[in-house]
Amino acid sequence: PDAEIICRFARKMGYKGFDFENAAAIYAEHVKLTAKTNIDISGLNYGILKEQKSVQWPFKKKGSLKGSPRLFTDRQFYTASKKAVIHAVPDALNSEKSDADFPIILTTGRIRDQWHTMSKTGKVNKLNQHIKQAFLEINPADAADLQIKDGDITVVTSRRGEVRVKAKISAEIKQGVVFMPMHWGKILDSDLNRVNNITNDIVDPISKEPDFKYCAVKVQKYEKPFQRIVVIGAGAGAYGFVKSYRAINQDDEITIFSKENFPFYNRVMLPDYISGEQKWEQLVKMKDEDEPAFNIRLLRGVSIEKIDRVNKQVIDSRGIKTPYDVLLVATGSRAAVPKNVPSLPGIFTMRNRNDADSFKKHLPDNGHVVIVGGGLLGLEMAASLREMGVKVTIVQRISRFLNRQLDALGSQLLHEEMVDQGCDIYYDDEVQLYYGRSKLTGIGLKSGRKINCDAMILAIGTTPNLEIAKECGLECRRGVTVNERLQTSDPDIYAIGEIAEFDGTLYGITAAAEQQAEVVAGYMNGDIASYYTGSLFMNIIKIHGFDLCSIGLPECPDDKDYEEIVFIDKAKRYYKKCIVHQDRLVGAILIGDKTEFLEFRDLIANKTELSEKRLQLLRSGNKADPVLGKLVCSCNNVGSENITKRIGEDCNTLKDICSITGAGTGCGSCRPEVKRLLDEVLESMALVKAV
Repeated sequence: PDAEIICRFARKMGYKGFDFENAAAIYAEHVKLTAKTNIDISGLNYGILKEQKSVQWPFKKKGSLKGSPRLFTDRQFYTASKKAVIHAVPDALNSEKSDADFPIILTTGRIRDQWHTMSKTGKVNKLNQHIKQAFLEINPADAADLQIKDGDITVVTSRRGEVRVKAKISAEIKQGVVFMPMHWGKILDSDLNRVNNITNDIVDPISKEPDFKYCAVKVQKYEKPFQRIVVIGAGAGAYGFVKSYRAINQDDEITIFSKENFPFYNRVMLPDYISGEQKWEQLVKMKDEDEPAFNIRLLRGVSIEKIDRVNKQVIDSRGIKTPYDVLLVATGSRAAVPKNVPSLPGIFTMRNRNDADSFKKHLPDNGHVVIVGGGLLGLEMAASLREMGVKVTIVQRISRFLNRQLDALGSQLLHEEMVDQGCDIYYDDEVQLYYGRSKLTGIGLKSGRKINCDAMILAIGTTPNLEIAKECGLECRRGVTVNERLQTSDPDIYAIGEIAEFDGTLYGITAAAEQQAEVVAGYMNGDIASYYTGSLFMNIIKIHGFDLCSIGLPECPDDKDYEEIVFIDKAKRYYKKCIVHQDRLVGAILIGDKTEFLEFRDLIANKTELSEKRLQLLRSGNKADPVLGKLVCSCNNVGSENITKRIGEDCNTLKDICSITGAGTGCGSCRPEVKRLLDEVLESMALVKAV
């Protein structure tokens, strides 16, 4: 309570008289202060209030159970005529008038879930989910005249300054008037979301009210200068950047350098490509015929050898110099390989299509493959190879699988699944010897065991490709250090994906690369509210017929404020655990059923207060929709027919179909396939209409 805060603060400062026992004692002091005033309540106390609930003041007599009679019940006023006298205020309009230079009226005010400058409500994450950014509400007719679309960045200018916010087109606002909420102030180093940059500071001479609710402004669509953008790398981050940037800006020049001689493709699904579950065409994110629509220059098989920051140009493997205004470094990472591993045919990493093709060509029928590493890639490769009938042995250096993503029970259930899949597993062991001359024929483990095999896949982690960034003098630690805008130590150079180190963390997941790409695209196109706060760690294993994911913390820290909510059925390999800290969900493990994945992901990512929702966390009783057609999204178990049935019914955009079905909202790797299905159905619907 405010009274307790004031008293504790006063005592800390050494003031006497603030040692009240309770709220009744504070009220008793207030009662004494009213004596002999127009609001005399000296006869009142907490006991009377509890009994009477409410009384009419003044209340002077102690022991009385009634206050004063209610005033004006006889409709007589304390004036000579006994009637109310209304004193008129001179009618004067002092607000500034609109004119040809500033033709629109701006009004300001509150939005539903915020109050003043977010000093209190802004700390409640549940309230921040309603409206997350400042906006300019504008009438459709005004927006059409100004060639502004919903979501466009607008520049609002008055005689005092300017702001820059996204447009929200609404018929609820009167033509000739725009509205901007008052709550946002400085964001990082910019105050362009602060409405008081443009409001009038005059006050009414009688009421002294400031004129924040009315001023004349000019509204324009934000136009950024033309820029030449160079992107190094063609992985998930680069593809996400192209998609996000071209959704906003069709004019800037984008040149992309890719070491590989392939179009953008989905590296996450390489295990399915090897097993034959997916064809190469299904992994391709952008077909050759699609490139012109994105207006990009994709240089395949061309790597960048040097970044010349002084002259703002890059030098490629052909010796050609390409100038840039903005450089985006998205060089990704490479497989970690121990120093003692020989260059012997049959030893593979699995980072690109060339690795996958070489492996498929090398592997004989009924072969035996050793997979070193029990992380997501290693386990997904093991499951895919078992589907092909390949014998698989997994060597894990520590005592369990996914020790950073799962707790001990989750790892045990995953172990049982891999055993059921037919894998041989050796824990607390590692490879020391390699047998074979012309090709690998076997390995020797530290424990002394020898395993004959036809191939070995190293899946023990990755190393960021930092060399080119270090050589040009960018600040690097474990990765290239970036700020909230994903800018490196050179503000004209951005870094995203597996090489970007934000706040001491490297996010090696596709979803993080795509989020970072979207932030960069938005900020480069004038959205100062576009900044990065980090990504949620999500781990979803793609093994057909087995549901497993972890989000956020997998285990409680050694802290009494952390709590666990658990549901276990070991016999059915069904396990769900939620970790709660200070009324917020901070971690979850779902095995056997991922129905709550989307809900839990959003609760953790948004740090939403649970309140009464806590009781329903693992008691929702919701049943997942059955998979119809071929499985498209293994994160959320969505089939092709689940997607196609929804198209035309209630959605016809990629964003809508992903939101409604859940496809593409996990790791995001299936989005190209979802987009392909969407395009096919919409095209066939258009043909039917034409006929």
